[in-house]
Amino acid sequence: MTDSANGEDTGPSEDGPQLPEVVDWIVATIIALAGVALTVGGSALTFVVDRDLIEAGVESGQITVIIFERDLTEAEMLEVTLEVVTWTGWGLLLTGIGLVLFAIGYVIVRHRTYRQTPETESAGSYRSYAVLGAVATGILSFLPFSPVIGGGAAGYLERYGTGRTVSVGALSGFLAMVPVLVLLVFVTIGLYAGLATVQYSGLGIVTAAAMLFALLFTAAYGAGLGALGGFAGGRVAER
Repeated sequence: MTDSANGEDTGPSEDGPQLPEVVDWIVATIIALAGVALTVGGSALTFVVDRDLIEAGVESGQITVIIFERDLTEAEMLEVTLEVVTWTGWGLLLTGIGLVLFAIGYVIVRHRTYRQTPETESAGSYRSYAVLGAVATGILSFLPFSPVIGGGAAGYLERYGTGRTVSVGALSGFLAMVPVLVLLVFVTIGLYAGLATVQYSGLGIVTAAAMLFALLFTAAYGAGLGALGGFAGGRVAER
């Protein structure tokens, strides 16, 4: 089943690849496992790491905070680190829970789609291909330019539907970056809150602006390379 440009289903695709439903279960399982891992990490930062532990790290020199070549005192480092750890912990926790909930919802929606789609037609859709490509990007994230591979997979599959290979590749690359983007937002909040606490609000604004640039770059990196991969995947599928 394919989706139109506005996200609505356009009906089953008889020429689409007949991917078994187990593929969606595998995809959902990988997403859920990633969510559980982030939830565990976030819980550790939020409920295990406390002020005393951070203070010990600062005093021993294991924790050093230098922002734009500005050395902070131990007291300032303690406050900044505490805020960053707290906000990062909540970011990991909420991102992990969100991924688990997404995985559950994805399985439910895809199972319903398979039940409603005749066996002679493809149950694949624009959005499911994008999710599959995003998961492939995540699995291969240890490789340089992994969004190209994930976008290529999404573009290859989407070629059988509407032919919107570039856009599905871009979407897959962006989706793969969403957890990173969410975490960067929380880290940014933590940095600003910590610097504001030690009376460095101006430096906090500059840092937040730099982090905003990092957010935009990350989103463009995923979507851009994913689009490139989608284009290549579509061309390969047409041969």
